[in-house]
Parts: sequence; C-alpha cells; structure tokens
Amino acid sequence: MLPEPQNEAFNRFYKAARFNDVLDPKTTLLIHLATAMSAACYP
Repeated sequence: MLPEPQNEAFNRFYKAARFNDVLDPKTTLLIHLATAMSAACYP
C-alpha cells in the first residue's frame, strides 16, 4: 500500500495514460495488457 500522496500521484498518472485523446480506446487497452504481460503481471 502506498502512502496517500504517492497513491494520488499514481492514480493521476494512470488515468492520464489510460484515458487519453491520442489513441483509440482499443489500442490503449491492448498496450496496457501487453505492458502488464511483459512485466509478468498477468491480468
């Protein structure tokens, strides 16, 4: 568990990466899944 300030910073970062206006939602989701799997963090 992260301390509250770091948790809030991570959540802001995650939301900016997940809900962006650059890539379409399907591409963004596939990148998230591929990144998690490459780090051995299987969904």
